[in-house]
Amino acid sequence: MKGKRILIVGGGTGIGLCLAKQLIDMGAQVVIASRNIKKLERVCTELGTAASAYPLDAGDEQAVIGFYSELGEFDHLVVTIRPDHLTGPFTESAPADSRAAFDAKFWGQYILARYCLDTISAKGSIVFTSGIAAVRGYQGFSCTAAINGAIESLTKSLAVELAPIRVNAVTPGFIERFGDDTERWNMVQSLSARIPAKRLGTQIEAANAYIYLLQNQYTSGTIVTVDGGELSA
Repeated sequence: MKGKRILIVGGGTGIGLCLAKQLIDMGAQVVIASRNIKKLERVCTELGTAASAYPLDAGDEQAVIGFYSELGEFDHLVVTIRPDHLTGPFTESAPADSRAAFDAKFWGQYILARYCLDTISAKGSIVFTSGIAAVRGYQGFSCTAAINGAIESLTKSLAVELAPIRVNAVTPGFIERFGDDTERWNMVQSLSARIPAKRLGTQIEAANAYIYLLQNQYTSGTIVTVDGGELSA
């Protein structure tokens, strides 16, 4: 990763921010893009001169086109956009809310991939973010499951169509927001999740999956799952 220029969209918090810190420690130059300007200001102060930050709404097609024109060439695109989950019974869901969630997570990633092709390195890669609801049903997660399933299908298709640019995705399981995240652990238990590891994953453990996909030049069309064994139980 030394000397590589890596764009992380959604890198202002959580896994994306954790990944940015690790990549900088490995010698990379990191560009953080997010809708939240206040978070970007804080991130730049925290990460230092190896990071730069841009405000960006990934769901705004024209904004993305303009952003890439300003950004210039880079090596890898990582998207860690994570809108709030829509939870609740399917029979009570509002289609407009589901469309908005698709716009944020699926179409945001689609648009970012679509318009990066003139400036991303031909030896580079794109790493999307999905989630384990794509392949395991949880009560009240029908919209999230559909979005994640669409992202994983897109990953496999683009790995063929965009080669030699590699396209992969990380599917995080239940990841803590901070140490001793009891609230999220209790939520996971309420979903009847079966996690052999008996704990939430850490942000560092999730970030390591992205680093693997960035580094391994023979990996494309791959979905890396980080879930403590949830999908195997």
